Amino acid sequence: MNPTLCTPETSSLRLPNHRKNTSVPRATKLAAATVGYDRLPAAESTDTWLTPPELIWGSPKDGYSGLGPFDLDPCTPEEGMPWPTASQMLKPSDDGLATLWPEDAFVFMNPPFGRGQDAWMEKMANHPGGGIALVFARTETLWFQRFVINHPNVSALVFQQGRLKFHRANGEVGNAPPAGPAWIAYGDEGARRLKHAVKEGLIRGTCLELDFARVGPVTAADLGAANEE
Repeated sequence: MNPTLCTPETSSLRLPNHRKNTSVPRATKLAAATVGYDRLPAAESTDTWLTPPELIWGSPKDGYSGLGPFDLDPCTPEEGMPWPTASQMLKPSDDGLATLWPEDAFVFMNPPFGRGQDAWMEKMANHPGGGIALVFARTETLWFQRFVINHPNVSALVFQQGRLKFHRANGEVGNAPPAGPAWIAYGDEGARRLKHAVKEGLIRGTCLELDFARVGPVTAADLGAANEE
């Protein structure tokens, strides 16, 4: 993997004066694992959190063109949304994980976070039409290591600065979740759109272009050899 910095940004790093408990109750975690759209922030009672419309469609008055349009969103709420995210939007009753995605469909996906997320990430990573995924930046998880950092179809990665505030089912802006987001591009078109979104300021953060053609993924054997040195 040969990362290339798209837009350098500087920021000061500092430790908080007081630690806060950001753990999520077990019941909340289980609820979040059953939904197929946006993540469930801590201490919230609803399990429906929607991607802000300007991230998909842009905001002309602010000079943002948006990441869309998309052909398919396989993870949308059963009750529908105040705004579309793609031409085809699959609900939990449609079973977006089991449904065959058109091979040429450009996909937007914010998968169910928690138990079972690895299956969604594997399907997205191997989808030939490419697309963009929005997830928590959980770099320590197996699915992030397999289907983001070490997957040959990943073309760009953005670690967003700050927390992303999702919307409630009625369209109102909710509170930010307890973790920062990562935007993952699969294929050339996804990388082009992510880079453009960062450059115009729609997404704040650092964009990395990834080139797996030069350097292969690190294997368990490689790690063992490195540890012996």
